Amino acid sequence: MDERRTVAWAHVAVAATIGMWGYSAVAIKAVSPAGLVVAFYRLWFAIPLLWLSALVVPSMRRRLGRDWFFGCLAGGACFGLHQILFFSAMKMTSVANVTIIGALQPVLVLLVAGPMFGEHLHRVAILWAGVALAGTALVVVGSAGSPVVSMSGDLLAFANLFAFTGYFLVSRKVRERVGPWEYVVGMTTVSGIVVTAAVAVVQPDLGAPTGLEYLVLLSLAVFPGTLGHVLTNWAHAHVAAFSISMMLLATPVVASAAAYFFLGEGVTPLQLGGGLIVLVAIGATVAQADAEVGEELAESAAETDAP
Repeated sequence: MDERRTVAWAHVAVAATIGMWGYSAVAIKAVSPAGLVVAFYRLWFAIPLLWLSALVVPSMRRRLGRDWFFGCLAGGACFGLHQILFFSAMKMTSVANVTIIGALQPVLVLLVAGPMFGEHLHRVAILWAGVALAGTALVVVGSAGSPVVSMSGDLLAFANLFAFTGYFLVSRKVRERVGPWEYVVGMTTVSGIVVTAAVAVVQPDLGAPTGLEYLVLLSLAVFPGTLGHVLTNWAHAHVAAFSISMMLLATPVVASAAAYFFLGEGVTPLQLGGGLIVLVAIGATVAQADAEVGEELAESAAETDAP
């Protein structure tokens, strides 16, 4: 396959991921169990599939050493917290609010990565970050009074923003020593244990999903939860991370549109305007970042609030 065709297929892979991650937002809200329970099923349906891949590939098993173990402990703990907050927020407030708030994650990475890793920040990038925060405020204010929105859910979405950023920054360090696939296997397993502990304390009743809901939960694990990550990671080898990040900024738009058509979640003009401001500001922030910072920021955008 020539390089041009490979690049084209990489763009198709990213587009498929956008659709799957947009679908996940609707699927989470469409099933009856609480968000914490949905997160439990999403992880534990995926974990056996991931470990099967590790058992089938001998070279992967040989890479499961000390660095892998401790890296997965740290990354998995952060990702487990992200799963708890993200799935709970999605149940409590609107898809538009959760996904737009989550879209701020690349900007937060930029602001944190500068002082943490000694990376230079452009003043213009910081200005655009402020614009993105203002746009998010408009989204939250514009949703006031909506029956599908709650302040508690919005606060969980903001907490999730920091949890996922922590996961990204930890993963950045871990992936210097650990391969991406074995990291996903171990990190997801630790996340499953963290979520299981939370379920035992907060939501010991796993509910009674119907047969169709079990299929939806399985689809969350297989498609957006696993295949979406695989496709995006493969695309990174063939398409600039900046291009991928720009494409994946469409995820909140797709998720909000799907929630409108399938869940009846309306979007007010103020929400719509605020969301557009956020997406434009994030795009401008990435464009203004230094090449090194922009690459990290773009990779972050490519994983923003991944289910």
